[in-house]
Amino acid sequence: MKSLIKPTMTIQNVRSIVLFSLVGLSNTFVDTVVFFVLYHWFSHDYLLIQGISYSCGMVNSYLLNKYWTFQKKSVPSGAEILKFITVNALAFSVSFISLYILDSRYGFHMFFSKTFATIMAMGVNYTGSRLWVFKDAHSI
Repeated sequence: MKSLIKPTMTIQNVRSIVLFSLVGLSNTFVDTVVFFVLYHWFSHDYLLIQGISYSCGMVNSYLLNKYWTFQKKSVPSGAEILKFITVNALAFSVSFISLYILDSRYGFHMFFSKTFATIMAMGVNYTGSRLWVFKDAHSI
């Protein structure tokens, strides 16, 4: 007898989650290296440096997720890039709010707060990227 419930986790979904996580690690690496290289020379402008380094991580994220994680071969469009920026802004907002609530409101240890906020942001980012930014025309 066939199951009435369609499995939600396919091999392709698991593959894309693993690759998305690896891209996330590389984004963190790019962000951190760019930050500290620039900070070495321009330490007084650390907020500007943070914006530049975070943006470098986002460019890395866009390119690796588009062509490797979600295997899209199309030339980037303005609409796709705008969607990507929107999803990242939403993910950042979710992480910021989660971090604030867990730390400031409930007094959780910063390591736990940051870890939870990162997981929440990753969930938003992955879901938005898969279902909206890099969505196949014939999928969900």
